[in-house]
Amino acid sequence: MTRWFNLVAMSLLFLISILIEIQESVIIFSSGVHYSFYAIIILISLMPIIEILFNRYLKTLRFYAISIFILALVLSILIDFEYFIGTALQIVALVMALKYAVENDRLKKYHFAYVVYGFLMLILSSLLRFLPSQNLPNILIFNIGDDINVSGVPAFFSNGIVIASFRYFVFSFSFQYMIIILILGFFLMENARGIIRISNLESRSQSNILNLTSMSFSVFSCQCETVTSIIPAIGAEILGLISIPIIIESLILSVGTFIYLHMVERGRDGIFGKMWNNNNHNMKVLVLAIIIMVASPIIISTGVYFNLQINLLFYFGTNIGLFAVSSFVFLNFFKVMGFQVRISALIYSVLSACILLLMVIWYFPFLLDRTVTNGLLFSLMGISSIVSGLILSVMIMPIDKRGRSVIYEYITGMFPIIFVVILYFTVITSSQIWNVFTITDQLEFALILLGVTLPFMWFATNYSIYGNYFMSKR
Repeated sequence: MTRWFNLVAMSLLFLISILIEIQESVIIFSSGVHYSFYAIIILISLMPIIEILFNRYLKTLRFYAISIFILALVLSILIDFEYFIGTALQIVALVMALKYAVENDRLKKYHFAYVVYGFLMLILSSLLRFLPSQNLPNILIFNIGDDINVSGVPAFFSNGIVIASFRYFVFSFSFQYMIIILILGFFLMENARGIIRISNLESRSQSNILNLTSMSFSVFSCQCETVTSIIPAIGAEILGLISIPIIIESLILSVGTFIYLHMVERGRDGIFGKMWNNNNHNMKVLVLAIIIMVASPIIISTGVYFNLQINLLFYFGTNIGLFAVSSFVFLNFFKVMGFQVRISALIYSVLSACILLLMVIWYFPFLLDRTVTNGLLFSLMGISSIVSGLILSVMIMPIDKRGRSVIYEYITGMFPIIFVVILYFTVITSSQIWNVFTITDQLEFALILLGVTLPFMWFATNYSIYGNYFMSKR
């Protein structure tokens, strides 16, 4: 009973602190934002009460409500900590919330990560900014359209508000965007916990470096799905229409991973099990792949004739397409021919570095700027992708199916990371990576191809999860 009393008490402390600040004119509203701000405060104040309901009726969500309350308290203290009375009450509420979480939460590291995740997402998306040039005497609250985008506010930020404090912090907020961050953060934590839990169960009977590597890649991949939760903020001024479908895609993939992990724990095969257990090598598929391989130069030449290499989507598609077809053709050809080769660990590392270099070299600025304007050089660049596919097929020939699934998981996870880096670099530095493309082109390129590559990464991750954590128990 004492625990529930403390939760109610911390809610009241936070609510009272805000009401005092409004009464003392510490918080000043512009026209039209009163009701939005009140709704936000009521929702935050209810979080500890919601924690009680989750603890009793929906235990999967336990401690997420109190984690959101802790994050909100930290933000509130940052914004108004020069006003002693309000800040003191909020600090007391924060200490009570932390004490509750530490004493009752057996998954402290995950929920601490959830709070850190929310804070970092706000910083990375520029919703929480530090502007030392301002020195405001009060906390000003105004419409988000006056701060982010003068030409129109995207759907994710409609009816949002901005809180600017005399401590130079500016916090932009909208219900839609915060809900997206919190929901994706939940799936991030739960998916990571599910992967680690399954890995630990499997490692009790058979622990090896392969399982550890696969677990690391899987956890990393599911984080990559949720990192797109910052995209609405990035797209606020330029790419709002592009960011919305990618956010929806990210949410669907995160939910899919969450569901599939629970299926694996219950011993259900699903579609990945059927694919894993299908050992038939269809010669028709191999013949089709060879035809595609032969037709690739024709397709590329046609694209060059129409000057499509200047389009980053065509550019990337040529790179990854030739690599995928080449590796598939050569791997199946070596199987048919019975080709076998032994590779030492040193050679394996060297070949892995060569594959990475041959694929990434396409995006080196000094090469890309010349390649897109020179059709012959662009066509010759395809050789690097074909050779990288050949090297990969040689490398994975002596490796069993479980090892291959980890390699595929690594490869499919490599490209989304490249696009995330391009996205962040462009937004943070506002600089061009390639002279032949504008900053807007770079953002569109990163966002669209992130959306294209995420499903492949998701598929490879869940396929690897099945092979490495479920089949090994049989």
